[in-house]
Amino acid sequence: MATIQKRKKQNGTHSYRVMIRQSDGFPPISKTFPTRQEAKDWAQQEEARRRQGTYLSHRHYHKHTLAELIERYVAIVLPTKPKNASETLRHLTWWKEKLGKYAVQNISPDLIASERQKLAEGLTPNGTPRSPATVNRYLAALSVVMTYGVRECGWITDNPCLRVTKFKESRGRDRVATPDECARIIVECQNSRNEHLLPIVLLAITTGMRRGEITSLTWDLVDLEKGVIHLKDTKNGRPRTVSLIGEPRQILRERSLTRQRHTPYVFPAKKTFGCISIRKAWDEAVKRTGIEDLHFHDLRHTFATYAAESGASNLELAAAMGHQTLQMLQRYTHINENTTRRLSSAVHERILETNNGKNKAPKAG
Repeated sequence: MATIQKRKKQNGTHSYRVMIRQSDGFPPISKTFPTRQEAKDWAQQEEARRRQGTYLSHRHYHKHTLAELIERYVAIVLPTKPKNASETLRHLTWWKEKLGKYAVQNISPDLIASERQKLAEGLTPNGTPRSPATVNRYLAALSVVMTYGVRECGWITDNPCLRVTKFKESRGRDRVATPDECARIIVECQNSRNEHLLPIVLLAITTGMRRGEITSLTWDLVDLEKGVIHLKDTKNGRPRTVSLIGEPRQILRERSLTRQRHTPYVFPAKKTFGCISIRKAWDEAVKRTGIEDLHFHDLRHTFATYAAESGASNLELAAAMGHQTLQMLQRYTHINENTTRRLSSAVHERILETNNGKNKAPKAG
């Protein structure tokens, strides 16, 4: 219940002090106004907010800055999300530099949109323009922090990022390598100085695995007897099983006999302990083939396209590729091994085992 006290000042004028004390779990608050009507209006507004559950204690007002909120999120929440931590930290550091001095409740959609536009018009550290997708990732990082400020910190009542329109992103690449292009790139991978390039490319073509999933592959995830690879640390966080068949399986079987026991990686780096980098070797191999506009990730699109042409359904493709595009996908995880084996076999036969031998991959030396 609000009480209004009339107070006389030393200069003879009056002020009106409002005090709200309620046994509703909120702390008492008070504020002074020059007129009784202003005091009455404010009291009614505050009491209504308390009843409606939209009240935010004034002890939080003008106290916490965005920099504080980001620092708290980075210290408490970000360590629990290691997969994209470095990228998220880079995005949040940018927002902290631009808007960190502002109190969180004073950050409006217009202010965010203004800074986002500057980001879009600026250049990356490499001197290249930022794509709409990259700018949207920056906005998404800030939005997550703002939601944290609403739900867990209680420093703000809503997330202003939700009222900022995202940029329209491009459809992305849909480049698919032809069987002839696959055969040519396989020949050059065979001739590469990098001994790991050939099996890595063969795995990408016949399983649809991502480059990071292949280069970080460890022997404990490979079951050569059953001919499967059990992926645990995937992009969407869901484990999946892919089939290991044909020439890729044979190459890994041979390498398992001479593997380096001091490292768990199937494709270890020579000079450093950890995952291998094939960027340079891949670029050189593609250049030697004369094939234009072919990225390593296009091999994943190639697998998906040829698997679909072999009759795979959307559900089967989602299981094989590790996409969570279907809500019921997790109910059918038992089809992964059999399905991916059939799909991998179809792609392997089309690209690596053609009848005339024209596109057949060279045997591993």
